[in-house]
Amino acid sequence: MTTTELIGPEERLLVLASCARLDPAELDEARTLADRVTDWSAFAALAEENATAPLARISLERAGILAKVPAGVVARLDATAAKVAAANDARLAVGRTMFAAFAERGVPVVILKGVLFAETIYGDPHYKKMNDIDILVRREDLDAIYDVYAKLGFFSAAELVGGSPRKQEKFSHHAPPFFSRDLACMVGTHWGLITPLAPYTIDYAAIWSRVVDVDFQGIPAKAMAPEDNLHHLCVHLPYYKTGVRELADIFNLVRHHGPRLDWRLFLGEVRKAGTENLVYHALSLAHRLSPRPEVEDVLRALRPRVSWYFARDAAKKTASARRLLRSRSVHMSRIEKAYADFRATNDAREKQRAYGRIVANIVYPPADDVARLSSLDAPKGGALLAGRLAAPWRISRVFARDLGAGIYAAMLAKLTVDVCRATIARSLGRGRTDDGQGYAAYARKLGVTVEALTQLKEALE
Repeated sequence: MTTTELIGPEERLLVLASCARLDPAELDEARTLADRVTDWSAFAALAEENATAPLARISLERAGILAKVPAGVVARLDATAAKVAAANDARLAVGRTMFAAFAERGVPVVILKGVLFAETIYGDPHYKKMNDIDILVRREDLDAIYDVYAKLGFFSAAELVGGSPRKQEKFSHHAPPFFSRDLACMVGTHWGLITPLAPYTIDYAAIWSRVVDVDFQGIPAKAMAPEDNLHHLCVHLPYYKTGVRELADIFNLVRHHGPRLDWRLFLGEVRKAGTENLVYHALSLAHRLSPRPEVEDVLRALRPRVSWYFARDAAKKTASARRLLRSRSVHMSRIEKAYADFRATNDAREKQRAYGRIVANIVYPPADDVARLSSLDAPKGGALLAGRLAAPWRISRVFARDLGAGIYAAMLAKLTVDVCRATIARSLGRGRTDDGQGYAAYARKLGVTVEALTQLKEALE
């Protein structure tokens, strides 16, 4: 089944415009499609829905198609691209200083995902919105890593609520986010690629043995081998945030490295890690938009070891390319943001509001997100009811996979206990915002306004 089946010129053109580079036949097809597009506003809306407007604009310009796009639509794409470019440039300015400090200390740091691919695959640092700079480090280098953060004035959100950023080393694969003082840069510090509480066993010694040197804007850094980068993308793909923004990195990595990819090595690492379900799900979705014979072979090799649940969901999600292009849901991030708000305050009313948002978003998501979670064409009737009943289980299943079922259950229990304690404290005359325990106090500790902190939070997915 190919991408062109049952989709219009706007949809097919968006898929082609999500490719980092087009071959001559694809370039001819894209130019022909541009002449057939009748609703450029729909094209722009679909690009925005998939969070890929900057890449679409870059690709249209590279293909010489941008002149065919109405001025109003170009202005719309330009506005989104300009915001992304400004944020990415501010983040990279801090990032360059950080990577230079790591290099000076002789600490090997692997650049992960988008920031790396912007340099090596897309050739443009503005190809998509990036929430942070993700790095992979060795556990034995954490002291040096945190020392660099301290010297650069970075802070961890954990410190501002009385916790230690190093506490998570006992049970997680990453530290709490670190931020630059101007909030322009957030850094994700990983010593693993997935929680150790999940039922997967990734061979980090093997990954580090394959790490290669890269030049990051004139600064020496490291990158994983392409097979390990592909494995990471598949394992890291959010289960329901499956738009072009996320899937393009997968199929563009495959397209970029082509015959240089060692698929036998890749399948061996997947088998060793036990990540067949995650890899099959991710590759199936990416393959539906940008088919490749070698990926078809890999999916066929994986299928016997894939669970019924993942195979069924992958089949449902890929049954319609039109629906897949409208499948992206950021609902899980709403829950994560509410959780961050809950942790950021000791004020009872603020905790109650955040707790209410967490529970409501788990139990009763918006109808559009229910449809996306259950791969429905339209949120209505009996199908919507069935999707609503399944939504809490689907949402909890994802968090349980990412955090570990035990941690997820314990987290929900602790949230309930904490909100009850805060409520009781308030009834006894304690825990008020004017005691310096609320969200405004959290912002003051950072030396920023509540508005700036809120804008940062809302910009994250």
